[in-house]
Amino acid sequence: MNKYDKDMMHERELIYDAKGQIHKADKAYKKGDKGKKQEMIHDREMIYDAKTDIHKIDVLKHSRKNRRF
Repeated sequence: MNKYDKDMMHERELIYDAKGQIHKADKAYKKGDKGKKQEMIHDREMIYDAKTDIHKIDVLKHSRKNRRF
């Protein structure tokens, strides 16, 4: 497994964890804990950043500069 694949796996794990945190915070928010809204916003930003990083890693992985011909 190369560096790019490990980085992408790490980013996917971050997305998975953030989605779980959003689910828990959403349940607490619906029960009346209004402080959880900021936590949900933060987790959504983490997901967006991780998806952006995955895209950048994928572009680097498939760019013509990195091919060995």
